[in-house]
Amino acid sequence: MTDQDQSPSDQSSDGQSLEAIKARLRQSFVEGLPARIAQCRVDIAAINAHGTAEKDRLAALKRLHLSFHTLKGSGASLGLSTLAQLAEPAEKAVQGALKQAPVNERESLRKLERTLTPQLDAIERAILNQMARPPSAPEAADAKAASVAARADPHQRDHRMVYLCDDDPHQLQQLANQLACFGYPLKAFSRLDALKAAILEQTPAAVVIDIVFPEGENAGPEMLAELRPQLNTQIPAIFISSRDDFSARLRSVRAGSSAFCPKPVNIPEMVEFLDHLTNPAPPEQFNVLIVDDEPELARLHAATLESAGMICQVVTAPEDVLSVLERFRADLVLMDLHMPDCSGQELASMLRQIPGYVSLPIIFLSSETNQERQFQALQAGADGFLVKPIEPRRLVDEVRLRAERMRTLRSLMVRDSLTGLFNHNTILQFLELAVANARRNTSPLCFAMIDVDHFKLVNDTHGHPAGDHVLMALSRTLRLRLRDSDSIGRYGGEEFAVVLNDTGLKDATELLDALRTDFSRIQFQANGQKFSCTFSAGIATFPNCPDPRRLTETADHALYNAKHAGRNQVATLVCDGLER
Repeated sequence: MTDQDQSPSDQSSDGQSLEAIKARLRQSFVEGLPARIAQCRVDIAAINAHGTAEKDRLAALKRLHLSFHTLKGSGASLGLSTLAQLAEPAEKAVQGALKQAPVNERESLRKLERTLTPQLDAIERAILNQMARPPSAPEAADAKAASVAARADPHQRDHRMVYLCDDDPHQLQQLANQLACFGYPLKAFSRLDALKAAILEQTPAAVVIDIVFPEGENAGPEMLAELRPQLNTQIPAIFISSRDDFSARLRSVRAGSSAFCPKPVNIPEMVEFLDHLTNPAPPEQFNVLIVDDEPELARLHAATLESAGMICQVVTAPEDVLSVLERFRADLVLMDLHMPDCSGQELASMLRQIPGYVSLPIIFLSSETNQERQFQALQAGADGFLVKPIEPRRLVDEVRLRAERMRTLRSLMVRDSLTGLFNHNTILQFLELAVANARRNTSPLCFAMIDVDHFKLVNDTHGHPAGDHVLMALSRTLRLRLRDSDSIGRYGGEEFAVVLNDTGLKDATELLDALRTDFSRIQFQANGQKFSCTFSAGIATFPNCPDPRRLTETADHALYNAKHAGRNQVATLVCDGLER
């Protein structure tokens, strides 16, 4: 899904409307109800039959409780409100009988039968009425949704292009050169009328614009304000100004700015703004395992979550959960409480006894309304309890909130907090996987280590915040130029590591040399001073270095050689000597 808010849309991941899915699942559920009712009648007869053993009578009562609980919860969720209302008093009656021990008091059991039989008759009539109705026809809703999706935005935004506008040619050129180092396609304008014409022709991802022009002290913001009624989208604008006082910043905010950068512009800071404005993080596809013995209800909840961009795996038999979790990396488990053979409470307790699932979020979704039983279920290790039926938006919000927490915890374990790159241990794990794949596919592989030159001097001269800016700029440069199939990590301090899959030595050397050149052109700023940085790199190759240990050792030696040869260069090394 691409909905920025990740709210449930009208369509599931396979293009069907949620209403269409719900109608189909409701029809399937209703068609299976006569068999359920027949089984209920058999169980009612069993609890009153002479000679029925105590354990068999208890088993029949438990089956009755589960049947009426399912009729209530599934009926309400699938839009069968009459069925749910009729099942609720029957469920409570069976619950009352189960509290009695032993369950063999004849008069109480006959009273229970007298209560349940008319309820079953009424439920059966409701089922027959429902089955007599023609199935709903949601095709019109589907057609409407398809029509809306087919309408294209007549003024599509270029999601990378940045327009720059400043009447100072030197400042304009310097800004364009710096932003180009970070991979942004740019168009530079020195006049407001030229910028306006370009925006009307093609809307950019963002505009970086001065406030003061010959046309007036507030001409830049005023021009953008005039354009807004002619566009069907809001253009993110970063205002730059030689003034950095309260009045200038307030004027920028009132003009609708997305960010404000005083001159001389801090380029890494501006790039962070541009990254945020032009590359909004796509909705995360959380993995949700749904455990419910009612397949129709499980598929309905799956369709709801999938409509919000999540990936769902449905399990209807609790005994299959452990094997599914081995191959499906779930961010959250959504499970029913009342299930035959193994209850949700028992399953949650089981998962909490397995080290790998101790922190896995578990949410119960059940029609159980008794607060004491809800609390008991939570004591088994669950993180939340939701009551059926539930509004789609509420279900999505509850699941997303807890799944995001799980992803955050996992990310903290594998990523560097400053740069967002993989940490030391994780990048070495990726190297091991890459070597195994390269050996299996007989493909080349390069491992590089990168170190910022004179980084201690940067910290000592300009302060640690400036040093952090340098590290973040280098990490962004690496992410920009490398492929998704490559792995990048912060090895420690100012040192980085890169795994280049399916890449030979020549290509790896040229790539890192180009990265080195781009990085050296970036101008940093701290305490009114401008400075730039360089890096040195060392490369080792597989299969020349046959295992991860030899690769890291050889790349480290190559980096040492680059440093001692004068820094700001890329060196390669084979396992038995210097190659370049």
